[in-house]
Amino acid sequence: MKRIVLASLAAAGASAILVPAATGAQGQPSLSFPLACELGRTCEIQHYVDRDPGPGTRDYRCGLQTYEKHTGIDIRLPDMAAQRRGVAVLAAAPGRVTRLRDGVADISVRAPGAPSVANQECGNGVVVDHGAGWETQYCHMAKGSIVVKQGDTVVAGTPLGRVGLSGNTEFPHLHLTVRHAGQIVDPFAPDMTRPEACGAQTGLWSAAARARMSYRPGLVLNGGFTNAAITMEQLEAGGLSPV
Repeated sequence: MKRIVLASLAAAGASAILVPAATGAQGQPSLSFPLACELGRTCEIQHYVDRDPGPGTRDYRCGLQTYEKHTGIDIRLPDMAAQRRGVAVLAAAPGRVTRLRDGVADISVRAPGAPSVANQECGNGVVVDHGAGWETQYCHMAKGSIVVKQGDTVVAGTPLGRVGLSGNTEFPHLHLTVRHAGQIVDPFAPDMTRPEACGAQTGLWSAAARARMSYRPGLVLNGGFTNAAITMEQLEAGGLSPV
């Protein structure tokens, strides 16, 4: 059973095909924002689903806030100091926990001597089944933070664990994947019959979540002044004293 769980969770880091999911389909979930943070202040959406069917990249607004074959939504924290303070990952909709993994180390894949993440690209994660073929997957959670068990019933907003740095990642974030009938769905624009189109779609988000998630084509994660040269590693670690 454990080997099956690992293989299933690893799929978040693999290539996937997006398929049409008709808006308003029976059983389609209404998704709440899945992190206990404030967009624009304590977290940001860094990457969206890659909707380009070829070798290029395109997010749901035909922008470049994604990368090749990216299968979900990356909601990142500004630095590791924020991660250490603890940010809860929340169930996006009611459902049942079907798979999970814990025990993967919190370490950037860029770090010297970082262990292989083969077959555990999702890191520590949780999969929630919402019925009618719909599921959400939550990846890169902190080691030892998962607070649900397989078979648990959750509602929107139920804490699942905390944001971490486990699996195939270089910065602290939640990677949220939505699937229907085993295929990737873009929660911002679920109808993939015309992936090149950038028209407005209802999406899967609740009205409250949509109100928080305005699209921004570029982000500033950290800013300030210091009296010495710093490295990117120091900046991402957090805790620098501004002057």
